[in-house]
Amino acid sequence: MRRALAVLLSLAGGAQAQGTAGVAAIWVSGETAITVAGDTHAGGRPVTEADAWHIGSMTKAMTATLAGRLVARGVLDWDTPVESLLDAAPPWHGVTLAQLLTHRSGMAANPSRLVLLRRPDRATYVGQMLRSRPAAARGTFLYSNAGYTVAGAMLQAATGRTWEDLIAADVWGPLGMQGMGFGAPNGIWGHAPSPWPPGPKADNIPAMAPAGTVHAPPAAMLRFLAAHATRDPAFLPPEVWERLQAPMGDYAMGWSVQDGTLQHAGTNTAWLAQMAIRGDRAVFVAVNGYGTAAEAAVRSATQAAMTVAPPAMPKAPRP
Repeated sequence: MRRALAVLLSLAGGAQAQGTAGVAAIWVSGETAITVAGDTHAGGRPVTEADAWHIGSMTKAMTATLAGRLVARGVLDWDTPVESLLDAAPPWHGVTLAQLLTHRSGMAANPSRLVLLRRPDRATYVGQMLRSRPAAARGTFLYSNAGYTVAGAMLQAATGRTWEDLIAADVWGPLGMQGMGFGAPNGIWGHAPSPWPPGPKADNIPAMAPAGTVHAPPAAMLRFLAAHATRDPAFLPPEVWERLQAPMGDYAMGWSVQDGTLQHAGTNTAWLAQMAIRGDRAVFVAVNGYGTAAEAAVRSATQAAMTVAPPAMPKAPRP
């Protein structure tokens, strides 16, 4: 673990005086280990195991897991069409929850920059996307933050509750994931490359939370990863776990899948994190920066934590 963290911080290339921090956490057959290093920001306090890290698009696996919980209870189905729950233009009729969660709806990656600059609420964001034209043929893979935001809105419409309430009550709570939250964490600062102090504008807009605005302490991430690694039958029935983790091509629901490894990366361009599961081993790695050096650091640290002799890791999908 210390080797993994040393790789992380050395490749990230920042001295602690510049506010560089990192975490490497591992779960193996029920045993856990967490190592952290660095300061919350230049002149700040040392990072602790309790500190939360922005996980970006790794949120997508949580949104898909939440959908699985609702499917298991019969609230909706994988094949529920979007127009049955939301106001959608004809090009989107017949697009299903499963297609949104596997990036096969044909929806663009994001709304236009002009729309995002207006910082719309979720209803406005989703309405804009469901009036837009498809960016790809339905059934083909196109990674889409917007698609996951629409999926989150479907879960809201099916239950009459916000996605934020649902994820806390149906995923974080049952799994004992303490310290979870939304937006940039209050402790550690991101870097892009200059420091990003915590605040509403230190992250992507709250509307797209189902696609990637969650922060998490390492112990909470390990609880989530352990549930997926063991396919905990007390949390979800086997057929739902299978659907969540079975890839179409090389992407499942919130997971890239290659050579038996489930993994995903996440960034808001001021943080970078990665998670991976293979067999009885799961890893969470994060650094409070972004860029080529940070990508190399997180990838190498994940490899070091996954095995003593690291195999080639699958390339993470773009967050």
